[in-house]
Amino acid sequence: MPVSDRLLRVMFALFSILGFGAQFSAAASKTPTTWWPDPTTGLMWAGQTSSIGLRTGIDWKTANDYCAASQLGGYTGWRLPTLKEVQDTTTPHQVKAEQLWDTELSFHFHPTYSPGQFIPSHEEPGIKGGIAIPNHHSIWTSTLTDGNKAWTFDPGYFAIMRVDMRYAAGSGPYNALCVRPMETDLLQIAKEAQVSHPVSNLQTLKDYATLSKARLAYQAGQFQDSITQAKNALLLKPDFAPAYWAIGISYGRLGQWDLAIINLQAALKIDKGYQDAKNALKWAEEGLKAAKSGGIPKAQAPDWN
Repeated sequence: MPVSDRLLRVMFALFSILGFGAQFSAAASKTPTTWWPDPTTGLMWAGQTSSIGLRTGIDWKTANDYCAASQLGGYTGWRLPTLKEVQDTTTPHQVKAEQLWDTELSFHFHPTYSPGQFIPSHEEPGIKGGIAIPNHHSIWTSTLTDGNKAWTFDPGYFAIMRVDMRYAAGSGPYNALCVRPMETDLLQIAKEAQVSHPVSNLQTLKDYATLSKARLAYQAGQFQDSITQAKNALLLKPDFAPAYWAIGISYGRLGQWDLAIINLQAALKIDKGYQDAKNALKWAEEGLKAAKSGGIPKAQAPDWN
């Protein structure tokens, strides 16, 4: 048995003896409640905006079976992603590439980078769309290699490892992150919505598709039209906090700070944890203060990508 294999088994045994197993089982019982549709690839990814959206500490078969049995969002057909799919949809974390790894694990950095280079920085390693991955955790893929091994992918280091499919390694670095192809009608809605974060259901995605007209107007500098389109979205969903946020930042860009503040406060009344609305409200309040003193706000106007 390779040294690296023995080390993993010893670590697993120690974790079990120390009583961490119950904690790991509890983590593994948490399942995602949202999904992110990626219109560029035609895939939808299971997960939410925190690491509890992952099924952690499991071997390859458990991960594969977990995805196959999933009915997240009322959809079936979930599976493990291929190695290429997870590489193409990953936002890497900044880390200096050094070849200090056990070659028996077949650890490879992405071929674009060489030792000593910095991989492009990102706030948190994870799948695009706001699906976070714990640091130093790897995702099982459906891409198999020689023997009883499968490729795993570590988004934090943007690296792949060839790992024995039987290893769970306690809480493990090994996780199940499920994916499925989108049907044609769903893909069309996803293209219209262009959401950059997971959604809880199809209706929410449709709401964002309606709001996307306001986004396009905002990006074109047509702020009054953006307000009109966002108000149309509110007709369909009166408690849609992002629509109030859109109206608020559009009024702000027009210099109508009072109306901007009212709408941003409305967004926060619906969703108290809405960070974009909190940031925009500070910007609008500063804008109002600056306008009264004859100045201009120092804070940069909110982006809407």
